[in-house]
Parts: sequence; structure tokens; C-alpha cells
Amino acid sequence: MRPQPDASQPDVSSLLPLTPRVLLILWALEGRPQHGYRLLKMAEELGRGRVSIGPASLYESIAALEKRDLIERTVEPQGVDREDKRRRYFQLTDRGRKVLKAEASRVARLAVDLREAGLVDSGGRS
Repeated sequence: MRPQPDASQPDVSSLLPLTPRVLLILWALEGRPQHGYRLLKMAEELGRGRVSIGPASLYESIAALEKRDLIERTVEPQGVDREDKRRRYFQLTDRGRKVLKAEASRVARLAVDLREAGLVDSGGRS
């Protein structure tokens, strides 16, 4: 018999799989709160040029992620030079962190399956 999910904590598997853009946005927020432009740059760096994120799609994604309670606005982090008062900072929620970890596990299992099927070089990066 399969255990039932806790009713107070909605099952995160219903939110998977994530799009590459959403995965990169959540991943970029994993370490600390970020403002929009820095979030965009970090997501692009993490994606190593494989995923393009424009400003409009970033802010559409941010709005959708806030509605799904995966990220939230927060105060600017300590020690940040305040260059622009219009900057809004975002951070992962507990639910967002759970979704990020669940997606990372899903992708890792998929990579193992692809490698075992001989579809991915076991040596280096493709």
C-alpha cells in the first residue's frame, strides 16, 4: 500500500517535470535571494548557454512561480549596495526548494537511464 501524501503539504510531483527555464530560475535562487537582472544572468550562466531567457519571459515566469508558491518576494539581502530602489528581490519558498530537489532527482535518474541505454557518453559532457 502506497503512503498517502500529507494533506497539509501538497504533493510536489504534480508540478514536475519543470521546464528548463523554471529549473534554472529555481536553481539560481537556491543559494540566496536575487533581484531580477541578477537572477536572469545567473540562470543563463547555470544553463551554460543552452537555454535563453529574455526579460519578458523571466518576469512571466516569476509571476507564475509566485502564484504557485515556489518563490516569494523578500527584502534585499544584507551587505548589498542599493543601486536601484526599484529592484525586487526573490527567494525560494520551502515548497520551491522541495520542487527543485524533486526535479533534480528526477533529472538525475533520467540521466542514469539514458547512460545505461547507451545514449549518453559515460566519459565527458555532451
